[in-house]
Amino acid sequence: MITKKQTKLRERIIKEGVSSVRRLRKIDEIHLLTISKELGIDYSEVTKYYSSMEDIFHLQQKKNWRAIHKVLDRKVKEARTPGEFKKIFDDFLEDFVNDLSSDADLHWEACSFLPKCLEFREKNKKILSGKIKNLIKRGWPGKTANVIQRQTDLFILSFYGFIDHVVHLPEEEITFPFLICIVLIGKNFFLIPHQ
Repeated sequence: MITKKQTKLRERIIKEGVSSVRRLRKIDEIHLLTISKELGIDYSEVTKYYSSMEDIFHLQQKKNWRAIHKVLDRKVKEARTPGEFKKIFDDFLEDFVNDLSSDADLHWEACSFLPKCLEFREKNKKILSGKIKNLIKRGWPGKTANVIQRQTDLFILSFYGFIDHVVHLPEEEITFPFLICIVLIGKNFFLIPHQ
């Protein structure tokens, strides 16, 4: 069991690592030894939790997605009607953007090229795809398996394209109207007739 003290130390390590990357703009030039010196702690305290900068971003990525999945699973478990499942689906992008941390741009950008993060991203895509497919199936009953699969694939493609685009935008450009535009683009595929 991790204590509050350990959790705070891990958060400080992550924060310092992210701050260093933001300052230097190069992950490969930042070492855990530098982070330990910046924090005034022993190097072994850092390596107890992380083996590299890639590890810091990878573990943070996993933590963020665990939280997203937990909320999504809770909402799905509470939903009973097709309208409630539609609402979960409709709110997903807005909730996702609203819950982004102030360092999300850096996390998502780093996770788009670090090998461990890319591997996790592919696994997570499959998990998210299953959850979205379930929402579509339960929110729009009567659709054929083919249509549900096509709409799921389109959502996943749009969602990850949205992420890849947004991480490169300054925070002030990610406004509510921008989000509404993206959500409306995503909803258009539900206008496809049943087949």
